[in-house]
Amino acid sequence: MSNEMRKNLKDRAKEFSVQLPFMEGREKGDAKELVGMISTIADYGFLKGDDGREYVVFITKERSKHFYFGGTVLTDQMQQLEAEGYHEDIVAEGLPMLMTEKKSKNNRSYINVEFYPE
Repeated sequence: MSNEMRKNLKDRAKEFSVQLPFMEGREKGDAKELVGMISTIADYGFLKGDDGREYVVFITKERSKHFYFGGTVLTDQMQQLEAEGYHEDIVAEGLPMLMTEKKSKNNRSYINVEFYPE
């Protein structure tokens, strides 16, 4: 590739650190800190994990200095809402949720998500 067509090293290297616009200026939080509290998803998007699957990345109104990676359950739910066209509604109104820790039948812990908890 000729030097005229090649991007400068800085611009090219930045392409490897894939981020969503809302992640800029925020620190990665641990989603476990949201367990047991009602929080409101203010924006979200999807990034590919090392395993090739997409995972939801989201920010909340209550902890605005952090972004969080969601697990499989939340990712599946948010992908369904995205496919049904609710992204703009979630950004405009927020999506209240309550994350709770549950145990599966084989005694494994997982995070359950309830939207619009009472």
